Amino acid sequence: MSRVSRLALPAALALLAACGDKGGDDSGSPAGGATDAELAASLWTEIADHASWEQVSGWEGIQPSTDGTHGDYVQIWVNPDAAATLAAAAGGEMPDGAVIVKEGYADGAGASVNAVTAMKKIAGYAPDAGDWFWAAYDTEGNVMTAGQSSSCVDCHALGQDYVRFTTW
Repeated sequence: MSRVSRLALPAALALLAACGDKGGDDSGSPAGGATDAELAASLWTEIADHASWEQVSGWEGIQPSTDGTHGDYVQIWVNPDAAATLAAAAGGEMPDGAVIVKEGYADGAGASVNAVTAMKKIAGYAPDAGDWFWAAYDTEGNVMTAGQSSSCVDCHALGQDYVRFTTW
């Protein structure tokens, strides 16, 4: 087990306890019947180059976390769909396909990554939670948790369209 994996294990266990599959039958899911595990695997591929994505003004680089959930420090990137919505500053909701990625760190230098988390808007996925799908990964892309959880939903419900770090 790598040093990062050993460091991330407590965080992974906490996330795993708090998050999990949304449960039930995935056959009617809007993602073509994909399970949460399949959606998480696809999302990891989609975010492979997230470090080249745009960062929101005021949230460039590594920032102190507002609540420590993802680590003492975080860095956030948004895909073009999310960036366009934030740039429009018109309020409302993120579009289908919007993705936000957050890396959590134990220190301000970013030397120790706790986890890579992502949220993706998928039309019809979870109407009671803004249609957001959440996944957390270790630094090698192994899924630590995926889907819906009361802790993810309840925390993000405090934000505009389940986005907590900024408003538009």
